[in-house]
Amino acid sequence: MFYRLIEEYSSIISDYSVEDFRRYGIASSLVARIEFIDESLLYIKDYLFLNGKRKYSYHWQTKEGDLRSRWDNSPHHENISTFPHHKHTPNGVTKSHSRNLNEILKMISEDITKNITNVAE
Repeated sequence: MFYRLIEEYSSIISDYSVEDFRRYGIASSLVARIEFIDESLLYIKDYLFLNGKRKYSYHWQTKEGDLRSRWDNSPHHENISTFPHHKHTPNGVTKSHSRNLNEILKMISEDITKNITNVAE
């Protein structure tokens, strides 16, 4: 699936690397990095455990290292309506319904495409 998504979003991806990928029956782990054409970076950690539980973090930052967004399901924001799923932004923590790489790449693609269009005008 990862490589299919890389191909699908290749118009906004300039580079990527897979740091670690393992599959253990139904369990899996993926640690990867994607660089986009605006030089922003997405750091991916996605783990599916044998018991069916999942832990993920998608950390998107500028080339200078400033947070753009981070989506994760660490159980530490109980006041968020989508707990444990939430999104960190420079303005704070909010609810999040985005929980997989395809949804995250779709949002990043829309943002990058919008910014490129605005710069061209």
